[in-house]
Amino acid sequence: MPFPSTRAALALAAVLVGLSACGTPAQRPRVELPQEFRLPQNELITLFEMRVGRIAIVTEDGNIVTMDQTGGNTIPLTQDGGQTDGVGELVAYSLPVWSPDGQRVAFARQTFRRSSMRTTIEVRPRAVTIERGPDSIVIEESEEGMRTETPGEGTVVEEAPERVIIQRGTNASFVSSSALYVADAAGRRPMREVFFSRQEHPLFFDWSPSGDQLALLTRGEQGRVRLQLVEPRDGAQPRALFEGRFAAWHWNPRAPSLLARLDSISGRSALALLNPADGSLTRLSQRDQPPAFLAPAFSPDGQFLLITRREGDEQALILADMRGEARRTLLRFDASARISFAWSPAGAKLAYVIQQPGESGGPLRVMDVNSGERTLLVNRSVVAFFWAPDGARIAVFSEAEADEIPPDFKGFDFTPPMPAPTYLLEVVDPATRASRKLFYFAPTNAFQQLAAEFDRYSRAVTPWAPDGRKLVFTLTYGSIAQARDFVLETEASGSIAPRVIGNGSLAFWSPR
Repeated sequence: MPFPSTRAALALAAVLVGLSACGTPAQRPRVELPQEFRLPQNELITLFEMRVGRIAIVTEDGNIVTMDQTGGNTIPLTQDGGQTDGVGELVAYSLPVWSPDGQRVAFARQTFRRSSMRTTIEVRPRAVTIERGPDSIVIEESEEGMRTETPGEGTVVEEAPERVIIQRGTNASFVSSSALYVADAAGRRPMREVFFSRQEHPLFFDWSPSGDQLALLTRGEQGRVRLQLVEPRDGAQPRALFEGRFAAWHWNPRAPSLLARLDSISGRSALALLNPADGSLTRLSQRDQPPAFLAPAFSPDGQFLLITRREGDEQALILADMRGEARRTLLRFDASARISFAWSPAGAKLAYVIQQPGESGGPLRVMDVNSGERTLLVNRSVVAFFWAPDGARIAVFSEAEADEIPPDFKGFDFTPPMPAPTYLLEVVDPATRASRKLFYFAPTNAFQQLAAEFDRYSRAVTPWAPDGRKLVFTLTYGSIAQARDFVLETEASGSIAPRVIGNGSLAFWSPR
């Protein structure tokens, strides 16, 4: 399922109390990083700066809000996330995807039900034996506050404790129903339910370039996925296009069609063109093994396909025509590797990462498709990258280690005082190879999940402002017991201090 709030999924919450979005701006809460990382802001600049687009955020309690880049003009699109009515159900919203015109936001809703649990209270037992493992954590709460420590492994015997609470069962939760909603970004109209199911749960969805349809991927029984088309209008029924083991696609930017990778239950993989008008499917190729890419891509002019093909002991990245026939081989790489790629919005430049088996990323390179020239931009383990809307720069997220940060680092070190994965966010100019390293930080769980399939999600969401000058991203900061997710807005140039605009697990900028 696409990124439910971690805190929301672990809490009890209410059944939905209402489906209509509220257009009244909510009072802006005070949100800040801890004292040592509070960032000075010029209120006068904030007052007069030009607003560019809007930002959709998945909040800590599992709701969806939109706001401008200053954190002001906040509009809640949902308000019942994270609530509980005592029956063991919780509602969480996730993955806000802007429509191409920036006027609507699509997002998923999951209703979680807690598994049953039996609790026993043992009064004044003789002794209790505790076997501590390598991941054991002790949390002690008193009137002075909460203290967390990581004890060493071994066996501890507690003699004559006053009482012992034993919980049999599980704290896990499961999704009891799912839905897909479309909301007016300004909150002026009630949000519209365009999909609902108790058996199928949304994994991914994105808008057609014209904004009149959504392609939706759901997972159902026995792990089967289904690719469906839904229209954001009252009374529309989803239309199934494919059912199998896996599906990933790209909308043609110039014509109403999808280029899709479709893996059947038997394991065979096909590349196909799908016609949304009549649901027809034209297979371009079929093979026994999955290809070396996750999601295919149309060229920016919609005339060519970017796919891979096995050639002997190697994989080839090829530019194919609309029949799937190779027109040019762009590069070759190891047969066991996987490639992730994305076209520049400006034209014939292609950024790509080749990921070796067992690795979560690889070096980032850019290719001029016309000349064949290739340039190494980042020689690190890049896990996600996003082109700016004008194609002039690329936002790059790569794996890092907290102890590698140089003492004279000119950006911001937001690594938390707890063990956590660390990313480096930098902005690279593919024309000059100039790079500006902006932040070391711990990504939120939701962003880590996105990064694992960023080539799929980069077709639908972006951290870039429409003018290509600003970025939004999320990070986790705090101790193990008190970590929180923060939303930061920053200049891509790094020339102005970043700004905390909210608390949330994911944030995406509108295209306009």
